[in-house]
Amino acid sequence: MTAEIRTGGVMRLPLTDVEARMAAQPPGTRLEELLDVFEVFASGALSDEVYVLEDVAGKRIAIAPREVKERYRTPS
Repeated sequence: MTAEIRTGGVMRLPLTDVEARMAAQPPGTRLEELLDVFEVFASGALSDEVYVLEDVAGKRIAIAPREVKERYRTPS
């Protein structure tokens, strides 16, 4: 990642970096795998960043723009 910003247990990743990394992964790679998080939650308010939170109820999670989470979700 070229421009991650860390503040008090929160890492902010530019969406362009996350999408570039996803494009370099094998097909079917989950966003959770790429970010090394337990779960990715969707946000209607985010548009250009993905947040990674280090300790939410003991787990590492991410919050991504809704469209990004939907694009990379695993089909049921």
